[in-house]
Amino acid sequence: MKQNDRDRAVRLLWEPPAEPTRGPKAALSQSRVVEAAMKVADAEGVDALTMRRVAETLGFTTMSLYRHVPGKSELLDLMVDAAWGETVCAPKGPWREGMEFYAREVWKMYRAHPWILQLPQARRTPGPRAMASFDCALAVVSELGLKPEEMVAVVTAVGHFVDGVGRTMADRVKAERETGVSEEAWWEGQDSLWAHFTPDRLPWMTHIWNAGGYERPLDEFEFGLARVLDGIAVFVESEDRPEVRRETCL
Repeated sequence: MKQNDRDRAVRLLWEPPAEPTRGPKAALSQSRVVEAAMKVADAEGVDALTMRRVAETLGFTTMSLYRHVPGKSELLDLMVDAAWGETVCAPKGPWREGMEFYAREVWKMYRAHPWILQLPQARRTPGPRAMASFDCALAVVSELGLKPEEMVAVVTAVGHFVDGVGRTMADRVKAERETGVSEEAWWEGQDSLWAHFTPDRLPWMTHIWNAGGYERPLDEFEFGLARVLDGIAVFVESEDRPEVRRETCL
């Protein structure tokens, strides 16, 4: 992305046009375009999202949308930040409860808008609502005596866990929408695969299969979040906190 494009993206997210507080409400506005686009993505997936599709939903021409949003890429940035605006800051209290609250808010957002996780995340310009959410999470760990870089690492570790579980969930939603077959039904139909689950080839998987371990799976989010927070607790509460290896350039 060129510098001029980056600057435009920042202005669009951080300096939104003011909507009139008096007089008749405008027939079309940036916020209305974003809201309509999110409804399309929620119902039909991000692949179905086009400026024309959003215009049809609103009952306007496609060209009329460009007076409020420069293009689809910028629209996606606005949609992502609007979704982050649905999250709530963790209330004051113990750090673990606060980080759990933060994780659940992000998880709730992803479940409502799984298309977010199907977008490229690297070098996406962050908006004010997304940054406010991260800032709230930093506040949760601000009194633990951590180094600034450790505070960032703790919040990022929790966020990465939610992102990972969320992407699996988003992939399942997309596959079910495209095929009309639920995740459970798809796996139940893999008889030819299950025939290869034999003790000589997959001893432990076969044992767990026969014991019914795959029939009563633990909740991926709940189990994983608890273990991530357990690990962070060991780090935070250690009297002789270990030095964490620094990131190296690739």
